[in-house]
Amino acid sequence: MSPFRHVSRIVPAVLATLVPISLAACSDTDRGAERFCGEIARQVPFLEGPFVESGDIDALVDRYEKLDRITPLAIEDEWRTITELMKLASDVDPSDPRSRQDVADAAYKAERSARDVAIWVETTCGVAMPDVVGVEGSVPVTIPPATPAP
Repeated sequence: MSPFRHVSRIVPAVLATLVPISLAACSDTDRGAERFCGEIARQVPFLEGPFVESGDIDALVDRYEKLDRITPLAIEDEWRTITELMKLASDVDPSDPRSRQDVADAAYKAERSARDVAIWVETTCGVAMPDVVGVEGSVPVTIPPATPAP
C-alpha cells in the first residue's frame, strides 16, 4: 500500500472542512449596521481635532481605514470617498499650491458623500458625525416622529 493512498483520502476531507470556513470568513457579515454603529460611537470623539502633530493625522487616517473595513454596504462607497480624502489630506504639502488645490478639489467632491454618511450614521446609529469636509456647511438632520399605527 502506497503512503500517498492515505493522503488522497485525507486531502478531500480537509478541503471539504476548510472551504466553507474560508468562504464564511470572506462574507460581509462583519459589515452589519449594529457592529458599525457600536464602533462609530466609540470612535467619533477621535474623528475630530485638534490635530497638532503628524502622528495625530496618521491616527485619524488609520481610524477611517479600520472603519472602512466594517462599513455597511449602504454607505460603503461614500465612506471610502471620505477615507480617500483623509489619506490625501494627510499627505498635503502646505508649501505646494497644487497639493493644497488637490485637497480642496477632493473636499468639494467628497461633500455629498460626507453629508450622506452623516445622515445615515445619525439616523441609523443615533450618533452625530463630526464635520468632515465643511465646504457647504453642516445640515441638521431631523428624524420624523413615529406615527402610531391605527
